[in-house]
Amino acid sequence: MEKETTNYQLILSKLESKASLKQEIYRNTIDVFAVAKKALSKIASRLHQDYHAKDPSVEVAYRDAHQFEAELKFSGDMLLLSMHSNVFNFEEGHRVFSSSYVKADPSLSYCGVIYIHNFLADSIKYNRLADEGTLIARILVNKQKRFIVEGEGQLGFLFESFSDSEISEEILTHIFELAILDCMDTDLQLPPYAAVKDITLHQKQTILAASGYPTGKRLGYQFKAEAQQNNNL
Repeated sequence: MEKETTNYQLILSKLESKASLKQEIYRNTIDVFAVAKKALSKIASRLHQDYHAKDPSVEVAYRDAHQFEAELKFSGDMLLLSMHSNVFNFEEGHRVFSSSYVKADPSLSYCGVIYIHNFLADSIKYNRLADEGTLIARILVNKQKRFIVEGEGQLGFLFESFSDSEISEEILTHIFELAILDCMDTDLQLPPYAAVKDITLHQKQTILAASGYPTGKRLGYQFKAEAQQNNNL
């Protein structure tokens, strides 16, 4: 009986130290994501206003898809912003655990996650389910709304340690602008001709007819060996 009481008290303790903590971080991430949507929407409005008169064919549009997702379309690119509904900790040995900030309170390493993906706009438009996107960055938010960013280019080192202050709309705008620049600096490349010159009728009638050429910025598009290999996985 004493052992059962001890276990029960341990459960109560862990609910306080982990469950309540994760709920707090989840609420923080929800708040930050709302600000992120606002920042992305403002970027879309400014780009549309400043560039539409120069070239109306270049579409810039923001869409609030649902509670955990928003999109920014700019010409042929789509920046897809999404929030994970769960809370995570870093893998053992990660550099955050060596910081004095986390050493003073280990619970500060738990984070909610906001992802920034880049897809081709046509992938979304034509529902090409085989198309590949790229994770440009992920924003990690802790119980104090302080953050780390892991990502491509400048986003891989500018915010690699927990910030000294809460994340803000100004900071999020800076992050999104860097993400947009990364998308625009990465062009869609043709694969070698020899790699895509052969195609079976089955592939033509199934893969291509269903969703068009499976395409991604860093993938190009795939035929034959690549598609066969994927089908065998």
